Formats: sequence, structure tokens, C-alpha cells
Amino acid sequence: MVAALAGALAVVAPATAAHAAVACEVSYSISSWPPNFTANVQIRNTGDETWNGTTVGFRFTGNQTIASMWNHTWTQSGQSVTATSLPWVPPVAPGGTAYFGFTASVFGPNNPPVDWRVNGVPCVAPGAPAVIAEPDLIMIPEGTSRSFTVRLSHPPAQQVSLRMSITGTGTWASPPVILIFTPTNWHTPQSYSVMSMQDADTVDDRAVFTLIVDGYASDIVNFWQVDDD
Repeated sequence: MVAALAGALAVVAPATAAHAAVACEVSYSISSWPPNFTANVQIRNTGDETWNGTTVGFRFTGNQTIASMWNHTWTQSGQSVTATSLPWVPPVAPGGTAYFGFTASVFGPNNPPVDWRVNGVPCVAPGAPAVIAEPDLIMIPEGTSRSFTVRLSHPPAQQVSLRMSITGTGTWASPPVILIFTPTNWHTPQSYSVMSMQDADTVDDRAVFTLIVDGYASDIVNFWQVDDD
């Protein structure tokens, strides 16, 4: 593992709810009659939680402008779009697929949207470069530490580093280790350790670590603390 080490780091997660174990793959196709086009979107639920309603976020890379949408309502601000499922759209169980589509116009290149998310959690387009963390759910007794591994699905063109963000509740500690991936070590799992710090409450805390590498779809690791008070 290529890493830089320097003392311990403690993080107090803000008192916000952690994300569910969402995981998803996106299939996107279009039919064009310039400058207009129709897009069809299929998002497969590859996680272990049923989607009781979906809020899908994505970002255009050109000047695409949506004119209408079916199965979802939408808002668009510049290149950023948020699509929310209509009340009559049924839940999507693990292994199931959510469908929606839209009509739009574009002047110039019409590349597929990027930065797909379902209910706030990043999706992966099939075959797209992605961060891969294992396992994605860790049960951790209070006052102990557990580790997960991280690797990349595709080699980077040059050295890249991993950064993390955390949401949830509780106090969590980890060494300030910088995981670095290169064109030669990208597929080798690198370990990262997290400790659930002791506290005085009787609450089982939850935290979600989002693992980010520029140019790759992010992944998440859910930590579920088992309180010992």
C-alpha cells in the first residue's frame, strides 16, 4: 500500500441521517432528430434496500435543455438535473429497475450525462471507472476498530489519491492515511481502518464514508455501531 501517515484523526459526524445502502447502475440511450432528442433511462437497483420513491440526480456536459419527462418530474438548473418519481411509480426492489425518459434539445455535442445519483448516493454506468470498496456494510462494537479495502475498477492515467467525506452520527477516528493509486497498483486492495470512539450515550450510531477519486464513480461504506452502554 502506498500511503502517507501522520498521527490519529478523530471525526465527529454531524447529526444527520446516514444514507441507506443504495447501489445502482445506469443505462442511457437516445434517439435524435437534431436539435431535439428523446432519452430513455434505466436505473437498476444493485443494492440491498428497496427504493420507496427515487430522486435521481445527474449532470449534462453540454447545453442540453429538457422539455418534458415521463414517470418523474424534474427541475433543471444549468447543467444539473433532479428527477423525482411520481407518486404512482411502484417501489423498486433489489434487482429491479426504475424507468423514466425525457425529451430535450441540444446545440453541439450530445454526450451522455454524468454524476448519476439515486437518493443522494452515486451510481455507476456499466463499464465506467469506479471506486470499489469492500465490504460496504460493517457492524462495529463501540470502542473497537474495523477495516475495509479500496481499489479501482480501471487503471488511472497517472497517480491519483482517494479522499473521503463522512455523514451520520457519532465520533469516529482513523489515521490520516492517504491511499494512492497508480497505473500499476490500481487493482490491489488497500486497507483503511476506522474506530468507533467510546461515548456516554446509549445510541447505536451510524456513519457513511463516501470514497472519492477524481474521474471515478464514488463508492460508500456504511458503519453501524453497536453501543455498549
